[in-house]
Amino acid sequence: MSETPKLAALAAACLLGIASMSQRAHAQNSPVETAAGNATEPTAVPGVTDLDRIEVVGIRGSLERSSDRKKEEKSISDTISAEDVGKFPDANIADALQRVTGVQITRTSGGEGRFVSIRGLNSQFNLTTFNGRVLATDNAGRDFSFDVMPAEALSRVTVYKSPTASQIEGSIGGLVELSTFDPMSRPGLHFNGSFSGLYDEASSDTTPRLGFVASNTFKDNTVGVFGGLYYYKRKWRSDTFESFARSTETTDSNGDGVRNDRVDGRGAFPGIVSYQVKTGDRERLSWVGGLTWEPNDRLKSTVDAFYSRYDTPETSYSYNVNFYSNDGWGRFANATLAPWNGGGVNRYLITSFDLDNTPLEIGTDSKERKVDLYQVGWNTRFHATDKLTAVFDLAYSVADRPNSGKSYFTVAGVNGGRYHYEATSPVPSVTCVLPDGRSCLDVSNDEIGLHFMEPKGESTRDEAFSTRVDLDYTTYFGDVMVVLEGGLFYSSRQKDKQYYASPSGCGYCGFGDTLGEAGIDAVVPFPDGGYRAGLVGGRNRWPALDANALFAAAIKLRGQDYFNATIAPRLQQRSSSLIEEDQYGAYLQANFSGERWDGNAGLRYVRTDLVSKGHTQELLALVPIPNSTNYTPTFSDVRPFGVDHNYDDWLPSANFTYRFNDRLQLRAAASRAITRPTFLQLGVDVNYEINSYPPRVTRNGNPTLEAIRSDAFDLSLEWYGDEGAAASVAAFYKNIDGFITSGLFPETILGQTFQVTAPLNGDTAKLKGLEAAYQYMFPSGFGGQINYTYVDSKAEVTINGARKTTTLDGVSRNTLNLQAIYEKGPIAARLSYSYRDKYVACSVCGPVNTPATTAASGFLDFSGSYQFNDAVTAFLQIYNITEEEEHTYAMDKRFTTFYEPYARRFELGVRVAF
Repeated sequence: MSETPKLAALAAACLLGIASMSQRAHAQNSPVETAAGNATEPTAVPGVTDLDRIEVVGIRGSLERSSDRKKEEKSISDTISAEDVGKFPDANIADALQRVTGVQITRTSGGEGRFVSIRGLNSQFNLTTFNGRVLATDNAGRDFSFDVMPAEALSRVTVYKSPTASQIEGSIGGLVELSTFDPMSRPGLHFNGSFSGLYDEASSDTTPRLGFVASNTFKDNTVGVFGGLYYYKRKWRSDTFESFARSTETTDSNGDGVRNDRVDGRGAFPGIVSYQVKTGDRERLSWVGGLTWEPNDRLKSTVDAFYSRYDTPETSYSYNVNFYSNDGWGRFANATLAPWNGGGVNRYLITSFDLDNTPLEIGTDSKERKVDLYQVGWNTRFHATDKLTAVFDLAYSVADRPNSGKSYFTVAGVNGGRYHYEATSPVPSVTCVLPDGRSCLDVSNDEIGLHFMEPKGESTRDEAFSTRVDLDYTTYFGDVMVVLEGGLFYSSRQKDKQYYASPSGCGYCGFGDTLGEAGIDAVVPFPDGGYRAGLVGGRNRWPALDANALFAAAIKLRGQDYFNATIAPRLQQRSSSLIEEDQYGAYLQANFSGERWDGNAGLRYVRTDLVSKGHTQELLALVPIPNSTNYTPTFSDVRPFGVDHNYDDWLPSANFTYRFNDRLQLRAAASRAITRPTFLQLGVDVNYEINSYPPRVTRNGNPTLEAIRSDAFDLSLEWYGDEGAAASVAAFYKNIDGFITSGLFPETILGQTFQVTAPLNGDTAKLKGLEAAYQYMFPSGFGGQINYTYVDSKAEVTINGARKTTTLDGVSRNTLNLQAIYEKGPIAARLSYSYRDKYVACSVCGPVNTPATTAASGFLDFSGSYQFNDAVTAFLQIYNITEEEEHTYAMDKRFTTFYEPYARRFELGVRVAF
C-alpha cells in the first residue's frame, strides 16, 4: 500500500474515534450555549481576553489555557501556556516546543535545544516573532536562536501551522509567536521569583539560575507595568568525534604494493578524523518590561522592551589525523574492505588500514559568541466606534555579535607517525606509533612543532525595523457576522557580516618550528577524566595545547612582523557582506462567523527589495609550501561589488472551522506562503579553501535567489473536553517550489581542480504528514499527554548536473511525545519522553554524494515540585535521564561523521510568589 492511502486510513480511524468520544462526552456534560452555539464565557476585563488570564496555576492550568487558545484561534495552531507567571513548563523554550505535534529540535553542544523544525522544515524555513514582531538574530541567517531567550519571560508560545493574510509572511513551515505577560490581566501588585542550582554531570559544576517578575496596576487599574530580570549560567562539557570524507579510493588490500586489488569497487575512507573535548560557559542576563495605558474600553496603548546578553565562550582540545597528508590516499596498506548496500562500484568501506609518514595533529579550537539582543515596541489599539478598530504598531530590534578575530583554530604536532585504523562504532580506533617506537600520544612539549594557526572571527550586526497600520470593520449580513480587516506594512532589515581571519594561516606549516626551539611550554592540563566518548589507541588523553602559547612561540621564532604578515587576523573583505532588505505591502482579509461555523479568507501582497554588497578578488597564483601539501595563494586587489534584486508575491489564504457542537470542530485551510533565502545565501562573499582536500571555492551567496514558495493544504479535527482535556488529528500537504540547494560542480583554477559550491533555486519538494494528539487530567490528579507526528518528504535536487530524488534534510519520519502527569494538593510531577526517528542530516555529505544520517534518539526528562504554602514552592528537574547521544553516520554506523553523548543535568530550586 502506498503512503497516501495509509495516511488516509489512519486519519479516518482517528477521526471516527474522536467523533464517537465527543458524542459520548457531549451527552454526559453539555454546557449552556448561546444563540451562536458557543459555550457561555465569563465577562472579561476590558481589553483583556479570558485566554490571557492566569487564574488556575500549575500543569492543569497550563493545559487548560493551551487547549482554550487552540480552540479559539482563527487557524490551525498549538499553544504552550505558562503554568504561572515566570514559570514556563520547560526551562528552555526549544525543549518545550519539541513536545508540540509537528515540532522537532536541534541541540547545541551539551544537549540544550536551540533551533526548531516545524512539519519537517528546519529553522531556516520558519519565522519567530516576539509580541508580533520579527526579532533580529545574531545568526548569519534569519532563524531565531531560542537559547538567547529566557523561558521565564514568556506567558505563552503559539505555533501557527496555517497562515492568515493578516499574519506576517516569511514561513513555509510555521510561525512561532513568543508572547510576554500582560499586567492588565492581573490587577494589583504581584511578584514571582525563583532561584535554583544547575548541576551538569559532564562538567561536574553547579551554576545558578535566578529570575523574578513583578507587576502592578495604578490609577483605578488604567495603568499597568511589569518587569522581569533573569540570570542563567552553565558550565558545560562535550566529548565528541567527527570525521570528514569526500571521496573513495582504490587500495592495496594485501600489502604487495599493488593498488586496486578489488577491481569491482572503490572503498570509502575517513579522510580526516578528529577526537574532541569541548568545554565552555553559557551565561545569559536578560530583562523584559512593559507599560500599558488603558484609560477606557476604547483605547489601549503598550510600550514593551526586551534585552538579552548571551556570552558563550568555548574551547576544544582535539586529536586529529589527516589521512590526506603527504598523498596518504595513495599509500594505504593492509586495507580491509567491507561491502555496503550490496557492494559494487563505490559501495565498499575501508574498515581498516595501515598508513605511515603521516603527521600527528593536535588541535585547539576556541569560539567566542557574545550576543547583545534587544527590541523595543509600541502598540496602540483604538476602538473608534463599536464597529471600527484601528491598530498601530512600531518596533525596532538589534542583535549585535562582535568578534574581530578573538576565536582561533590552531594545529601543532609532529611528523612521521605510523597509523593503524579500525572502523568501530560509534568511535573508530586509531593507533599511532612514532619512528622510535613510542606512542604518538607520549610526545613531549619540546618535540611539538607549529603548523596551522588561524585567529578568526565573524562580527554580525542585524537591525530590524517594522511598522504597520491595521483596520477592522464589523458588520452583519443577516445572521452572519463579517469582520473586514485590512492593513499596510513596511519593514527593513540590514544584516552586516564582517569576517576576520589570517591571510593564509599557514605561515608556519610543516611542523618545523618546535616549542623546544622557542623555549615555550604550551602543554596545559587535560580536562578531568580524559576523553569520554571512546579510546584513542587505548588512551583517553593527548597533549592539550594553549593557543596563546603557540602564538607566543611563533612570534619568538620568527618575529612579530612575520607573525603579523602571515597569521594576525584582518578583515577579509571578500568574505564579508552587507545585505539591505525592504519589505512592504498590504493585505485584505474577511472574517465570517455563523451559528456553527466561522472562517477567514484573504490576500496578502508583499514586495521584497534587496541590495547585496561586498567585495571580490581574483585568485592569481598558488605557490607550493615546502614539506607540505599546502599552497600560499596570491590574490588581486580587492574591489567593491554589489547586486540589486526584487520580487513580488501574492499570498492567498483561507481557513474554515465547522463546529458540530461545542466540543467537536473540523478545520480546513489552504494557503500560499513564502520563505525568503537566508542572509547567508544572499551575500556576494566568496571563500577560497586553498588547503583543504580537494581545494574548494564556496560562493556563500547568490543575491538573485527568489523566495521559496509553498502551496499548503490542511485538515484538522479537534475535540475539547472539560478542564483542558483535548484530542486532535490533522493531515497536511505542502508543495514547495524554488527550493534552494547547494550546487556542486568542478572548476579548474590555475591548473588545480576546485570543488565549487553555490546556492541555487529550482529544486522542488513535497511534504505530507499526519499529526495526532490527546491530553487528559483525571480527578485523582493523574493525567497525561501523547502526540505523534508522521512526515514523508520527497525532494528533486540537482547534484553535479544530474537530477536526484531524495528526502529533505532534517526530516524525521516519525516523532512521538509522551508525558505522564500527577498534580494534586502540594505535589506536582511530570515525566516527559520525546522520541525522534532517524533522519538525513545532509543528503550529499557522505562519500560520492551519499547521505549522512542521524540515528534515532529519545530524551527522557523529569520535573517535580512541592508547594509548602501559597508563597513557597520547591522544585526539581532532571534533564536527559537516560544519557542519550547523537550519532550521525555515512553509509553505515561504522562510518561515523559525528558523535556526541549528552550528559544528565539536575536543577534544584525554590519559587516564591505573592
